[in-house]
Amino acid sequence: MERNSKEYWGDAHEKYATAEWIDKPTMFAESVIEYFPAEGRILDAGCGQGQDSRFFAGKGYEVVGIDFAPEGIQKAVEKTPDELSEKVQFLQADLTELLPFKDKEFDVVHSHLAAHYFSSEETKALMKELARVLKPGGVLTLLLNSVHDSEYGKGEKIEDDYFLVDGIKKRYFSADSLKEFLEDFEPSILDESGETYKDRAVGNSNLVRFVGHKK
Repeated sequence: MERNSKEYWGDAHEKYATAEWIDKPTMFAESVIEYFPAEGRILDAGCGQGQDSRFFAGKGYEVVGIDFAPEGIQKAVEKTPDELSEKVQFLQADLTELLPFKDKEFDVVHSHLAAHYFSSEETKALMKELARVLKPGGVLTLLLNSVHDSEYGKGEKIEDDYFLVDGIKKRYFSADSLKEFLEDFEPSILDESGETYKDRAVGNSNLVRFVGHKK
């Protein structure tokens, strides 16, 4: 049975709040920042409790973190020190809807494990929306669930690579399957070598990584 998404993420953020990795910049953020321009404006799409947003702000970037879950946004705001408050802001926003930003507003869009909860049509629309808010030549970084995940194929199949697992809809990508959603981007990295602290702890690896530029 599908769970209410707001309830699911509210519970998840309470659980994550005690995890030892929750306030560290993600492994992915630390590995992709070298592809960013020296300065600029970053959208952290699906920012959770804001660890990557704070990491980027600490490096001098202007950052906007957005997340569907108000609990995540609240914790992100609470965890942001005063010295970063002028560099980063957090807003509640739904990635399945039009984003509340102007065209070509950002130099970078970063999304860590947030863009794999949607149907094929929703995913295509999301990638178009991320392209819309990026400047020409802007950088897109994505870390996504992989078909190598231990959950893959479990639960109720909704469409190819998209399942209802433990009450929440999840999509699983391969490097090849991701290509069909990224026609507006030129890849610099597209592989299945991604890792996270959370997934490493349960034996999952080979997450899908993408780093590319808007055409």
